[in-house]
Amino acid sequence: MEFFQFKPSSTVTIGPPGGTGTPHHGHHGHHGGPEHHLPLPHGPWPQPEARFLHSTHAGHTALWVVFTLFTLGVIGVFVLSARVQRKARVFHWLSAMVLTIAMVSYFAMATGLGISWIPTKVSGSNPENLHLFRQVYVARYVDWLFTTPLLLVSLGVLAGLSPASTLLAIFADILMVVTGLFAGIKGSAYNQGERYKWGWYTISCIAFLAIWYILIVGGRAATKNRGGKTRGLFWLLNSMTLVLWTAYPIVWALSEGTNIISVNTEIIAYGVLDVAAKLGFTFILLFLHNHGEDDGYLFPEWFITPRGGLGGDGRGGYGAVNENDD
Repeated sequence: MEFFQFKPSSTVTIGPPGGTGTPHHGHHGHHGGPEHHLPLPHGPWPQPEARFLHSTHAGHTALWVVFTLFTLGVIGVFVLSARVQRKARVFHWLSAMVLTIAMVSYFAMATGLGISWIPTKVSGSNPENLHLFRQVYVARYVDWLFTTPLLLVSLGVLAGLSPASTLLAIFADILMVVTGLFAGIKGSAYNQGERYKWGWYTISCIAFLAIWYILIVGGRAATKNRGGKTRGLFWLLNSMTLVLWTAYPIVWALSEGTNIISVNTEIIAYGVLDVAAKLGFTFILLFLHNHGEDDGYLFPEWFITPRGGLGGDGRGGYGAVNENDD
């Protein structure tokens, strides 16, 4: 295959202002007058400017404050668990896992881990000359991927939901978080990315609605068999969680979605919601729930008792009394 290089055979000129504007070729004007050469650009071509939107001292301080609150929360859960029997620590175990994961997540964000730079919207004139990259905390989505299903398990156990309904709610929750992550890491600086970003966001919101359909409809049926105090506690926590979780996609739309609020404001908003939705949920549950023998939320004996028996065949099994025990 031959490649051809095209070169102009003559100089292109333009007529004086007010003329016909017809280009002329050659080194002289049409009537021998002075020729007007088309000015050629010179100097460096303009390059788009890249700016990075990130947290500052206020955002870093907020991350450390929330980390400290979750650390104190974990300690508080272990102190409260010492007040009840081991088999009555169902909600203590679930709460300890939620707060520990949140604590680790905020420590990661405060120390600069789990961060990505994603192209985001540019407002104003000439957006093509400015490229904005927003700091997105991917570690936050990892936190939600583990903590929100555990919170749903706590609600399911409290209401007495069937395992099938609880698993469906957990599946919808995982779908909500994963598609929310896809929306968060999809750049919105260009038209193509903008369309797909909000497509993932829509799927995440649909999964969110599915969670609450299961909890409200299934919870209404399940709590009919619970005592009045337990039923009231479930609806208190369920309503509180619904309101707080509804605020998350709103904050996302204002921050990662449309770049309206700053990264610092986003950190503070999510921090307040996380503290309320996790710490608040935990201690309302642990203080108001009755951890007595008749509450129906006890670990089975085999689950908390060391394996009995001395034989290599495992004779005795879990929960059995060792033959050498008095």
